[in-house]
Amino acid sequence: MKKILISILILFLLVQSSIAQQLDNAIDYAKLEKLIAFCDTTTEATEVLIFHKNKQIAYWKDADCDSVYMNTSSMVKSWTGLLIGILIDKKIIDSINAPVSKYVPEWKAGVENNITIKHLLTMTSGIKRRSGNQGILAEKDMYKYMINFEPDTLPGIQFGYSNESVQMLSMVIESATKMNANDAFSKYLFDPLEMDSSGLVRDSAGNYIVFGGARTTISNASKVGKLMEQNGKYKGKQIVSEQWLIESVSPGKLAPYYGYLWWIDNVSPNHNFAATGDGGQLTIIFPELDLIFLRNQKCFPKGGHKMPWMGPYFLNLIADIVIK
Repeated sequence: MKKILISILILFLLVQSSIAQQLDNAIDYAKLEKLIAFCDTTTEATEVLIFHKNKQIAYWKDADCDSVYMNTSSMVKSWTGLLIGILIDKKIIDSINAPVSKYVPEWKAGVENNITIKHLLTMTSGIKRRSGNQGILAEKDMYKYMINFEPDTLPGIQFGYSNESVQMLSMVIESATKMNANDAFSKYLFDPLEMDSSGLVRDSAGNYIVFGGARTTISNASKVGKLMEQNGKYKGKQIVSEQWLIESVSPGKLAPYYGYLWWIDNVSPNHNFAATGDGGQLTIIFPELDLIFLRNQKCFPKGGHKMPWMGPYFLNLIADIVIK
């Protein structure tokens, strides 16, 4: 095992303190060490951060990776879902069932097919993901690409995960707020959560991207996890309504494993929902366990962006650190 830096708050040396004794009763430290070792040697993670009952219990970093940043990849999709909820709460966007055409009338396909914001949030807009040279990632001007985009099917027929669906929400956000997407994220999400090291990235034409690639830190990203775990509140202030969060992590009709841009796991022994990104950018919340797990992959291993370790075994390793 390569050398690592690990900090487990309330160390065994402090077992005489009442706080430590409380944590000892809640956390299985042997299983926590096993989880960290797995993240190190098997997943080759860059960073791991874990909270239990809103208290940081572990932070680990690969000593050979000196980057302080986290590239969210598609994890930012879930953040976009939260921002849409905030804008609906504030009546800046009419409702989840509002037609996209109200905000982006120049998207003719959206007008003709009566595609709604809910269709985009649930990946049921009829837009299938394009890959390689056919996909949005290959485009220099994503706005121009999306304005001319034609869906593959009628909306509401099937689930189809795509970057394109979420990028259309960027245009909805900018139209509704009368500001660029990054400023909207800052005003309504990043600033209220004190995410001072977070921001969206842009394409070559200057369009802000909301489906992936935002720059942040694992500490900043953890605040989104706390928001979800605390029913939409951060430091006692309601940032997004509890009702929106309930709906966000409720199974969709066409995809029981997906909500409003959040992945849902009702199959594992311990229910969880997650914001996930390519390569293993993860924010996983286990609500019944009061547990938040974050993983950052900044320095990629030989296997690249593949995640063969992601699955039931890994999820159980995380959940098992909490003594039931």
